[in-house]
Amino acid sequence: MMMKVNSRVAAALMAGFTALAPLAWTGPLEANRKLIITDASFTADKYILDQACIMIELYYRMDEDEGLLFDPEAPEVIFGKVPLRNLNAKMAEDSLSKAKEALKAELRAMSGLPESEWTEGQKAMRRFFPPNWNPDDMAGSTERMAGRRGMRRSFRNSLEASLPYLDLMDSVFKAEGVPSRLMYLAHVESRFNPEAVSPAGAAGMWQFLKSSGARYLVIDERVDQRFDPRASTFAAARFLKLCRKYMSSWPLAIMAYNNGPGQMLDAVKSTGSRDPSEIIQNYQAGGFGGVSRNYYAMFLAASSLGMKADQLFPGLRKIKPTGPAFKTLKLEHEWTPRQLRILSGYSTAVIMKYNPALRPVVFERNLPVPKGFELQLPVGLPTIQDLQFADLRIAGETAESRNPTHSAAMAGFPMPRFAESALLRVRKALFSHGRKDDQPMMAYMHSQGLLDTDRLASAKQEGLLIEPHPALHAMIRGMGG
Repeated sequence: MMMKVNSRVAAALMAGFTALAPLAWTGPLEANRKLIITDASFTADKYILDQACIMIELYYRMDEDEGLLFDPEAPEVIFGKVPLRNLNAKMAEDSLSKAKEALKAELRAMSGLPESEWTEGQKAMRRFFPPNWNPDDMAGSTERMAGRRGMRRSFRNSLEASLPYLDLMDSVFKAEGVPSRLMYLAHVESRFNPEAVSPAGAAGMWQFLKSSGARYLVIDERVDQRFDPRASTFAAARFLKLCRKYMSSWPLAIMAYNNGPGQMLDAVKSTGSRDPSEIIQNYQAGGFGGVSRNYYAMFLAASSLGMKADQLFPGLRKIKPTGPAFKTLKLEHEWTPRQLRILSGYSTAVIMKYNPALRPVVFERNLPVPKGFELQLPVGLPTIQDLQFADLRIAGETAESRNPTHSAAMAGFPMPRFAESALLRVRKALFSHGRKDDQPMMAYMHSQGLLDTDRLASAKQEGLLIEPHPALHAMIRGMGG
C-alpha cells in the first residue's frame, strides 16, 4: 500500500535530504571502485562495478545512522542520503521509508509538469538521471527507488565474527578445490552467524534450505548439520563446485548458489547469454528479484573489503575460536544426552556448545543421539576409556595400565574394570580420618591426588563445566560432602 506523505512532512524530510549531484561516480564514490578487487575468476563490467560501488558505500562508508536512496536496477542513479541520527532501528527504517515516499512524490509532481514550468529544485532533481533518459525512464526509476541503511558497524561486526572460522574455511575450500575468496559469501548469507535462520527456513552460516542441504548434510528432527560450521562449510564448498560445473564461471556459480542451478540455467536459456550483466538486466522471473540481481555485486564488495580488512577496519578484535580444541568421537551406539553427560563427564551445556548440529529437542526430550554421530568434546579425552569414565583419575594409574574389560553396569552404562578398583580406593580414602571436619570433600580428594587436578584446572580456565561421575557423587553425598 502506498504510504501517504503530506506536504509538511515531505518538506521536513526533504530538508534533511542530501542529494548526490552530479550522479556520475565522482569524488568519494569513485574511490569505491578502487576498493573492488577483480581478477580472471571474478570479473565485472561497468554495470556490476556500479552495483558493487553502492554496496561499498553501504558496507564501508555509511553507518546505521544514515540511509541511501538509489535505483537498484540502474545503479548509476543515486538519489541521495537521509540522516537517521539518534533513532532506534524501527524509527530509522520508518524515517527512511517516509523520506523515500516524500522524494517519490516530488519526482512524480515534476513528471506531471512541462519542463518549462519546473522549479529550480525540480531542475536540479533532473540531474539524478542520465541525460539521455526520457520521462518514462525517469518514472520507472522513481518507482523502483530503494532505501537502505548504512552497515559499516554491522559489517565490522561480521568481520570480527568471521575470524574464528576463516582458517577452517580456507583449509576446507582449498581441499575441495574452491577459491578461498568464496568464504566471504558467508557474510552475504548470514554475517558469519552459525545459528542464523531466515524467514524462508534457510539455516546456518551458509543458509541452506532443507531441499538443497539434504544433498550433503544430515537434516532431521534430531540432527541438523546446517548449524555445524565445519560440516556446513564442506557442504557449501561442494555445492559451489557443483554450481561452477553447471555454469562454467564463478560469477554465475555464485548467482546459482543464491538462486539454484536450475533457475540460472533457465536464465542462460531465456537470455541466450552467459554474461552476468546481461542476465541481471534482462532475465525476468518471479524468483529473480532485487537480492538476486545484486547478489554477485554484494559478494564482490564484501570479499574485497574482507581481503583488506586490517587496512580498512583497523583494530578488529581478534576473536579466537571459542573454547579449547576438540576431539571427535564416532558413537558406536545410540546414547541419550543424559547418558552422554554421564559418560563424558561434561555438562549438557558443553555438549550442546560443541555439537551445534544436535537440535534442542534432543536435550529437551532426552532423545537418543543416533549411532554414527561424530560427537565433539574438548581435548582431554584421548581414549574411549576416558569417554566412559572421564572425571575420576586415581594417582599412579595410567591409560596403559587400565583394563578396558567391561564389568558391572553402574548408573546405566558399562564401567571399565579399572574404575571398580578406583572407586574402592576412593571409598577407603573417604572413610579415613585424614579429612578435617570443615574441609570440603572435593577439596580433600584434590589434596589426596584422587582427581585429575590439571584437567579440572584447565577446564575451569576455559570456562567448561565438568560433572563428577555419578558414583562419586553418591559417595560424596553419603559422606555429607
